[in-house]
Amino acid sequence: MPEKSTSPNQDEARDLLNELWSIVSQESESVADPVIETLVKSQFVSIRFCLPTQLLGKLTDSRLNCLCLQKGNGEDESQWDPRGFSSKVIVPWVQENQSVLGTSSDPYVSKPLRKQYLEASPGNVKGEKEWILLYQVLKEVEDKGDPEFTKLRFIQTLRSIKSLYSELSFQYYNPERISLEQTQCLVKNFLSESSGGDRGLAVAAALFETFGKYFQLYSEIKRNVINASDQSTGLAGDIECVDENGNLRLAIEVKERNLTLTDVRTAITKARSVSIKEVLLNAPGIVGNENEQINDLIARTWASGTNIYHLTIDDLIIVGLFLTGEDGRIDFVKNVGKQLDKYNTQPVNRKRWKELLEGL
Repeated sequence: MPEKSTSPNQDEARDLLNELWSIVSQESESVADPVIETLVKSQFVSIRFCLPTQLLGKLTDSRLNCLCLQKGNGEDESQWDPRGFSSKVIVPWVQENQSVLGTSSDPYVSKPLRKQYLEASPGNVKGEKEWILLYQVLKEVEDKGDPEFTKLRFIQTLRSIKSLYSELSFQYYNPERISLEQTQCLVKNFLSESSGGDRGLAVAAALFETFGKYFQLYSEIKRNVINASDQSTGLAGDIECVDENGNLRLAIEVKERNLTLTDVRTAITKARSVSIKEVLLNAPGIVGNENEQINDLIARTWASGTNIYHLTIDDLIIVGLFLTGEDGRIDFVKNVGKQLDKYNTQPVNRKRWKELLEGL
């Protein structure tokens, strides 16, 4: 007789986990479930691992008992092996994601998980209230027996993991040497995926932080998170370059997309409101059918006393990081990581920067 396949299927579970994590990672806003949040951020590593393991197993195969912790004799199809499933699916995924839930390679070794089923009363264990909470969450899933509800609970778990993940500082590999061409390629690959402006702002801020150090044109840069309104930040641009006396020397607007006429008009209005004469529009290009109008507006604005420049990230890298030399390029790479961490950018963006650095 052919050997009976083990459920849940690990490959299906991995695909499902990666698919839903990708969706959750791209969400700009989400509301955390307070109960799920408590469990994901529990001080007990076994609880942190148990919740996604049990839910993903159930989501992959709805026949499985969400409260089951051991396979038993194999006669009951609802019984399964969460411990083995966790070590083969959840543990490697956690390790790939900054060990966000902890570094345990065998989280089910914990005494409260070494029995046939989770129970309403966990007995004399540390964190009794959280173990009861875990049971209640999984019991509700099991009682409802609704795949959509199971999916909802798992997505809520991933959202709380994402929140925990966003609080981590990533350990970035920083090269001992990097050429101008390697730097260009690194940034090009990083910006090739849309991020709502998050990646572009981090790269631009890192560049001007590097330029400030090497060229001594200003003493510091100021910026805010990508989705902060101009009114709330009080800044004249996405980035401000300020001298040692607090005087604004240069305002920079950063776009990951091509410039529009509206973008330029908005930048001019902001510049005039704070009497800044030097404004840089950092964008990959100009919308084709507005090119002539934009160039004409920039020329007229220059005549009235405000200098508007349009330069791409690549323009800035080629000239600026050529002049700073290799030390400046290494500092720039480090500064990108610092920007991504400091401004708590989406985890998917920090992870991508980490992966690209490791690929150098």
